[in-house]
Amino acid sequence: MQTDANFPSHREKLAHIAQHLAELTNSSSQVLIFLSFAIVAAVTYLTPGLDASQRSAVNAALRWWIGAIFPTVLGIIPLKVVADESLPWYNFLLWMRYLVLWCAIVCIFIGALQFFRAI
Repeated sequence: MQTDANFPSHREKLAHIAQHLAELTNSSSQVLIFLSFAIVAAVTYLTPGLDASQRSAVNAALRWWIGAIFPTVLGIIPLKVVADESLPWYNFLLWMRYLVLWCAIVCIFIGALQFFRAI
């Protein structure tokens, strides 16, 4: 029979998940900074000298990158305080932040492909 010493305590689990939540929040903040630079770069590249296909590709990249802002911001909102120190809530937040960060990454990747088409 296993003793309780072999299992992490409630407090240890919360601390572990809270650390992961902080890492995901930090990653979302970095993605938001990247998106701001990517959008500025695309708008700067959008000049009257572009042909129709290049202009269309830049506009598509901008749409994907602007769309990536929304899941990224969801990953930054401080939702831990809604149910502070609740293990089920922290687990939900952890998986939700994984999901929204991956959604943002997919949007960024598709936008990068579109921007690459424009260059």
